Amino acid sequence: MRPDRLRRAVLPGAAFAAGLVHAAAFAPLNLWWLQLLALAAAIRLACAAATLRSTALVGLAFGFGWFVSGVAWLFVSMHRYGGMPAPMAAAALMLFALYLGAFAAASLALGAPVLRQARHGAALLFAGAWGAGEMLRGWLFTGFPWLSSGYAHVDGPLAGLAPLVGAHGVGTLAALVAAGLALATTGRRGASFAALACVGLPLLAGLALGPVRWSQEAGEPIRVRLLQGNVPQQLKFDPQRSVAAMQAYARSIAAQPADLVVLPETAWTLPWSHTPQAIADAITASLGHGGIAAIGMPLPATTRRGEPTLANSVAAIGAGGPLPWRYDKRHLVPFGEFVPTGFGWFVRMMNIPLGDFGRGTPHQPALPVRDQRLAFNICYEDIFGRELAPQVRDGATILVNLSNIAWFGDSHALPQHLQIARMRSIELARPMLRATNTGMTAAIDARGRVLGALEPYTEDALAIELRGSAGLTPYARAGDLAPAALIALLALAGLGLGARLPHKAAR
Repeated sequence: MRPDRLRRAVLPGAAFAAGLVHAAAFAPLNLWWLQLLALAAAIRLACAAATLRSTALVGLAFGFGWFVSGVAWLFVSMHRYGGMPAPMAAAALMLFALYLGAFAAASLALGAPVLRQARHGAALLFAGAWGAGEMLRGWLFTGFPWLSSGYAHVDGPLAGLAPLVGAHGVGTLAALVAAGLALATTGRRGASFAALACVGLPLLAGLALGPVRWSQEAGEPIRVRLLQGNVPQQLKFDPQRSVAAMQAYARSIAAQPADLVVLPETAWTLPWSHTPQAIADAITASLGHGGIAAIGMPLPATTRRGEPTLANSVAAIGAGGPLPWRYDKRHLVPFGEFVPTGFGWFVRMMNIPLGDFGRGTPHQPALPVRDQRLAFNICYEDIFGRELAPQVRDGATILVNLSNIAWFGDSHALPQHLQIARMRSIELARPMLRATNTGMTAAIDARGRVLGALEPYTEDALAIELRGSAGLTPYARAGDLAPAALIALLALAGLGLGARLPHKAAR
């Protein structure tokens, strides 16, 4: 076989393997340095490709390996719990992984040629292209920024930059470091200084900013209990099992007094008005000393056209019954909570109840508990930092996530979601409470450290005393304008350097 043909055959396979390694850098392994090495390897492989088409193919193979393994838990949701035939579920997973991988392919196709030519500012241009691709993935078609490269760095030095530029900014700077590592292995004359700057400056800046406290504790601590019901997903919507779950939750609420008890998403599968009277009375009686129970449940709502429907909501229950407060989920899950235009046939292949919800308004009031203000989000809403930032600007001192990711079985979706929540706490400088059905139920402080967590797939309660935070990080103030500005700055700097200084051909 001719060397060029052998290269064309080997490069995509090696890039796919690098993508698998890249996925392994995220939770549960939490190996931030592995993310940098895997992306650097993908850059080198893309630079070795001879044409733009082959470069894009290498990038697509890398992205496919990254996502087909990183979000493989979607197969569990579609097949085991959605009832979709296994071949169809596997095909859907692969098509989705190809879609997500296309963003990595585009970034590598744009950035690798300038790195291959050893142009000045090439690493800056690549980082800008990578960051733009990840931001676009988090926005297009309602967005899916799960496994954005910045999330791999919650325990690494680059996390110190998250309060400034958010997770997308961290991912952009990680791409700059990876490009520097790739440059360092080329052996090109003059590349060493550029590589050292690209690798060293972001890491040193992150280390320097890591100890900075962007918020301060506010108010008196509140006593919180986070309940994990561990209701099997396949039985969750069975009427008898739903009543049994309500009874178990009622016993847990009464077991220990607290200022706030948080139950998971859809802990109630019907609105509060359908709660058996004996269970409702038991819950309100146990909240007689000023306590509040925040319960995930569907609540009546209307569509934009005024038609009646349900919202995926949180209701607040006090000693006198429902309080005049609720939170309705704003960012709905395609196929699970709304049907995208033209995909009714796909949803009909799955058996997922409560599949058509109303949408909450962008600004909803925080829940006051003593002198703390708690802002809620449901399920994967916490992967959108730009949507939680306004809650912090509106005065939230504590963030609360209610989830039911039992849809994904005992998979790596659980620790990945915890990792994402930790990044939200770092970039917004707010504690985050998580109440989930099967895991990961946890309390996270304003610096992203896990204060306590329950074992997944156990029925238990996590009791914690927590004080909120006040003060705004730059990212909380600007939202995704902060990483967008960083991306633009890197791209413009790269273009400026390339225009002013003659590049040297690869040797």
